[in-house]
Amino acid sequence: MACKLPAQLATPGKLHHHCQFTITSAFIPLSWRRTLSPEPLLSLSTSFPSGKCNGKQLVTCSAIGTAEATGAVNLGPGTPVRPTSILVVGATGTLGRQIVRRALDEGYDVRCLVRPRPAPADFLRDWGATVVNADLSKPETIPATMVGVHTVIDCATGRPEEPIKTVDWEGKVALIQCAKAMGIQKYVFYSIHNCDKHPEVPLMEIKYCTEKFLQDSGLPHVIIRLCGFMQGLIGQYAVPILEEKSVWGTDAPTRIAYMDTQDIARLTLVALRNEKINGKLLTFAGPRAWTTQEVITLCERLAGQDANVTTVPVSVLRVTRQLTRLFEWTNDVADRLAFSEVLTSDVVFSVPMNETYSLLGVEQKDIVTLEKYLQDYFTNILKKLKDLKAQSKQSDFYI
Repeated sequence: MACKLPAQLATPGKLHHHCQFTITSAFIPLSWRRTLSPEPLLSLSTSFPSGKCNGKQLVTCSAIGTAEATGAVNLGPGTPVRPTSILVVGATGTLGRQIVRRALDEGYDVRCLVRPRPAPADFLRDWGATVVNADLSKPETIPATMVGVHTVIDCATGRPEEPIKTVDWEGKVALIQCAKAMGIQKYVFYSIHNCDKHPEVPLMEIKYCTEKFLQDSGLPHVIIRLCGFMQGLIGQYAVPILEEKSVWGTDAPTRIAYMDTQDIARLTLVALRNEKINGKLLTFAGPRAWTTQEVITLCERLAGQDANVTTVPVSVLRVTRQLTRLFEWTNDVADRLAFSEVLTSDVVFSVPMNETYSLLGVEQKDIVTLEKYLQDYFTNILKKLKDLKAQSKQSDFYI
């Protein structure tokens, strides 16, 4: 694969809800499309001051371009790569590991991009994947991971302790630009349902603008918006109920159509093989949308015990967010609380899936329901707890 690798990958300029650029007049002007052409790149000098648009608070991304920077150039066809070669970014995450597992089961050659860490991701190697180290916050580490890769599946997101912009904006822009320069033939990006409707929420605004950046990049792509993971409910509700600890909830009627990440992985690989889906934006949602109270009630019934529920009024979240905005060192907390506000408002995170099922050629009956998912979890965990209790009694007898 012959291509000129960028010495420094670009970040787009000032970004608002319509994802346009403005560059300081002291530097050469760059348009959205020119950032992915053999033109000078932008330096990774990005800030997130708040602005106003239609009366709502927005995220604003700004960057500076220099005429001396090296361009990211795709020099044309090189050595063909196998369509089964996949790079999974964020492979150790809740969704990423399911993508890896499913792709390996279906015969794909899977490479996993993970950050350097003290405890290596040995379970990925044990499954049969190749692990490569890189960091989206360090663009110079990315190009080598894409050599010989046909498809990039981007499951990455920033850690809770990181500024949202570091990975979810700057890192993703660098990743997309590198994929363009390396001649990647398909790029899958996971976004958030309704992200285009909430420009006041930094994470959702970033997701929406990354969608636009990818669409304008010229890369063959598929964008998949997600509503929520069933796996996240285990730590949030199931485990605290079993351990008789507090379960935190809100008084909002938000409904979320949670989906099993194994089903998301399966549908993603179906979409990869369907050329009719290239360039489309899909939304994956579970069979039914649930409120927090409905999920807690279901967990109580399956666990056979009541939950100790602590309700946090939505108004408290709003006040807390405003207070954390007062200090620079708590801005990232405020950004994440903004997302929490959306999740605790009177909205429904769900879409009809009939058209998507038809497009992908799958049946709704094959999609795991939340009842089935939690029932399997509680059945397995309660059996293990019963076995441990029996072993403990047996040990006490011999002592």
